[in-house]
Amino acid sequence: MADAPFPLTPLEQLPLTIDHQAIEAAYLPFLLDGQAGQRAWKSDYARRRRRALMRMVKRMLGLKTRDKEAIQAEYAEAWGAGHGKYDVAAGPRKPAAWKWNERKLALDGIAAARLRAPLLAAVIDRLAPKRVLEVGCGNGINLLSLAGHFPEIEFTGIDLTPAGIEAAQAVQAGDSLPPRLADYIPLAMADSQAFKRIRFLQGSAAELPFADGEFDLVYTVLAVEQMERIRDSALAEIARVSGGHVLMLEPFRDTNLTGMRRLYALSRNYFRGSIQGLGRFGLEPVWATDDFPQEAFLGSPLVLARKVTA
Repeated sequence: MADAPFPLTPLEQLPLTIDHQAIEAAYLPFLLDGQAGQRAWKSDYARRRRRALMRMVKRMLGLKTRDKEAIQAEYAEAWGAGHGKYDVAAGPRKPAAWKWNERKLALDGIAAARLRAPLLAAVIDRLAPKRVLEVGCGNGINLLSLAGHFPEIEFTGIDLTPAGIEAAQAVQAGDSLPPRLADYIPLAMADSQAFKRIRFLQGSAAELPFADGEFDLVYTVLAVEQMERIRDSALAEIARVSGGHVLMLEPFRDTNLTGMRRLYALSRNYFRGSIQGLGRFGLEPVWATDDFPQEAFLGSPLVLARKVTA
């Protein structure tokens, strides 16, 4: 029997010091508005739907689909491009179909990390952790955004893809954050050199090289979505190394039950675990919200869970 969907809470009802204006200000430079935005939204949504249908047909016919090697190749290419793409001045170069509740947003996907930074920062500010781990940190954009705002925190990132770690470490090799990247980060900078102290490691989420309870907070951002094949191992490891809380922004089954979102998640073989299912790994959901911009074709709520100790 499937778990019942976990209730989602509006942003203003969460115990966080953040409002809609902070998120909106972060993504506005990448928003295509007006009639051009409406046309771009419809076009991208239709394109995504066609591709999802084609992938499902291939799966039913037993043809080769997106496997582990294809996923790693996609990410190697994305992370290998470096951080130059995070350019606020460039505006919405590739507007795609996003939604914020009932609002349709033609938003360039490059805005994603920028609009999520205030959310992550609000949770960290509330929990006040001393040691934080990001599992599946990619090219380190989230950690590079957070470190200067919280210079007293020890941040660690781990990713399976060498290209992502190399891109993050290339930024650290500089004397300061590249100007484009510094402009992209929407958080106030308390220490401009804190990014150099982030620890970046290559490794698998299924075998994290850390001690039990080593981190006060472990978080993921659209990383476990790619780990359906090793879901249980990855979640067990995330829970093991957490000594307090786990924060996940992932396409939980709860928000992808019907329509285009279900089709898209299935066609990409994305993570299909439920929020309540975190309990199997000793993680008790505290709250969940999807009250921020989401890709229209995939629901990825932000979920905070508490480590349950015996």
